[in-house]
Amino acid sequence: MKRETKGWIKIAIEDLQSAEYLYERELFRMVCYHAQQAVEKILKAVLTEEKIEFSRIHNLLDLRNAVKVSGYDVPLLDEEAIFLNSVYRARYPADIGLLPTGEPTKAVC
Repeated sequence: MKRETKGWIKIAIEDLQSAEYLYERELFRMVCYHAQQAVEKILKAVLTEEKIEFSRIHNLLDLRNAVKVSGYDVPLLDEEAIFLNSVYRARYPADIGLLPTGEPTKAVC
């Protein structure tokens, strides 16, 4: 495995661990944000390992589709990607209205 791929995976794991920590403290918007970041970094790890160039994007649908084109099955539904994309965009106070269902809750996470 390439060193850069390992780097993407390491940081994705840290994002996932952060999400788990924040979940225990009921900070659900940040749980969803770190979940989005973990998924994004894992998808970028696959693209890096497969030598598929990608731009500096955060859109999970686009990244997932790029990974699928390379022959991988990605168990990420459109609805999940769309929701996580909205959480990424709504990480600042002025953008909270971008969330499709209001503030994330334990049920959403």
